[in-house]
Amino acid sequence: MQNRHQSGRATGSLVLLILVLGVAGGWNYHRNLQFEKATEGLRPYQAYSVEDLESLRSAYAGELNGVRADLDSAKRNRARGVRDVGSIAGNVEQFQRTTRASSAIRMAAANVAEREDQIKELERELDMRSRFGEGLDRHFKRLTTI
Repeated sequence: MQNRHQSGRATGSLVLLILVLGVAGGWNYHRNLQFEKATEGLRPYQAYSVEDLESLRSAYAGELNGVRADLDSAKRNRARGVRDVGSIAGNVEQFQRTTRASSAIRMAAANVAEREDQIKELERELDMRSRFGEGLDRHFKRLTTI
């Protein structure tokens, strides 16, 4: 009779422990889900696999080197203005050269910025996947991560 009484108390404690763990896990899951939604934002690369994201990132990094070289070349080819060429036609021609050079620099700088933004977006997606996981692992991390 004594063993049966102690067994009943142990079962009650075990049920209470399971209940507390379930409530704490549910609360933790909800808290991590809200945090993930707040930091997630727009994810244009959500459907891509990790391997595709890494190869895309390395391709953009290779392109970035070429685009930076174009920017450096455009800066080197910048026309140095002379104060007064002496004729209106000469001044107009100098203005056109300067305008073309400035446009080339702006376009190259925009290409550099665009590639850098793409790389940052890819790295953000990879970081989010490594932090929160994927599939069932993602749900388990939401449940257990404090």
